Amino acid sequence: MKIALVVYQFIKEKGGVESYVCNLSKQLLDRGHEVHIFAHRFGHDRDTRLTIHHVPVIAFWSPLKYWTFAVNAPKIIKKTAIKFDLVHGFTQTLFQDIYRVGGGCHWDYMVHTYPLMQSPFGKILICLNPRHFSLLLLEKIIFKKKCYKQITCISKQCKKEIINHYKLSPNDIEIIYNGVDINIFTPQNRLTYRDEVRATYGIVPDEVLLLFVGSGFKRKGLKHVIDALPLVEKSQKVKLLVVGKGNIQEYQRLAKEKGILDKLIFAGITKHIHEIYAGGDIFVFPSEYDAFGTACLEAMASGLPVIASKTSGVSEIITQGKEGFVINHPINAEEIANYIHVLLENEKREQIGSAARQKAEMYSFEANIEKTLDIYRKVLDIHYNAGKH
Repeated sequence: MKIALVVYQFIKEKGGVESYVCNLSKQLLDRGHEVHIFAHRFGHDRDTRLTIHHVPVIAFWSPLKYWTFAVNAPKIIKKTAIKFDLVHGFTQTLFQDIYRVGGGCHWDYMVHTYPLMQSPFGKILICLNPRHFSLLLLEKIIFKKKCYKQITCISKQCKKEIINHYKLSPNDIEIIYNGVDINIFTPQNRLTYRDEVRATYGIVPDEVLLLFVGSGFKRKGLKHVIDALPLVEKSQKVKLLVVGKGNIQEYQRLAKEKGILDKLIFAGITKHIHEIYAGGDIFVFPSEYDAFGTACLEAMASGLPVIASKTSGVSEIITQGKEGFVINHPINAEEIANYIHVLLENEKREQIGSAARQKAEMYSFEANIEKTLDIYRKVLDIHYNAGKH
């Protein structure tokens, strides 16, 4: 097949969507497909088998950036005069055969990200912001004018949001959960990296290390982990390692108020996150909103028991008490602390961590690409059958 993948940035390190497209392109190439990337920005480290197409945008103002990419990407695809079997879009454009929605509805994102959205006046202020207004309008046009043949979502939560907002048919939307590289994220990493990671951050052998991974500390729920730590028995030796980008000073102040500042370690951003998982014992992810939460799946693949929130799409693949625990919403610090207590028992932690690894193997990159190819075949069959009539 000749496949066009459309994404604003084809740079693996930029985020979850970008990383996903880079991995997908490699999987498709390895299976013998011809892959073309249509993007505005590209990373230097890319597969030489790819064909690259630059999409021009007006980038100095974000509303113009979104709209010019949405309009220009289909134009550049048409201009190539290449007869693509499929156009697979990963960002908002005015045409694609398959549109992968990787972040839920923008409205729900705003509700869970901006406290102002809790009041009618605040909603008006946020929605009149040019950036949010343009994204909401663009999203509405794509769904209402059906600028796609098939939608894929990364969770049931994401699918439900789209159906509720835009009254789409459930048949238009297939769910393909995110995938994880089970060869990079593996319990075997403990043998190589565990001692080094723990020594780097000053974790002594008898301390249980909680991990929190995510940029955007508020939405990812760091406050809830900090609120839970004072509720863990003082006799228990527990530390929390925070990996990601956010307002560190704000959360250090909160930890100081709670009397647990000595239990927090901020590691910043790292390119070697698989090594960090190897040093941890429990993964805590009480996100206030996440369409999926790939970090949680990475932790599971690394053999860590997880504590995730019901408002994260990843919770849909976790069996309560087997691969981890799912926190109800609104998020309760006492509930988090109770699950931490359960996992402080080494035998229980190992048992649940092992089950988490087994579950993650069901969501490997290989499994993800096979489901994606099934969608490709479905769309091509619909197109072929439509052409016969």
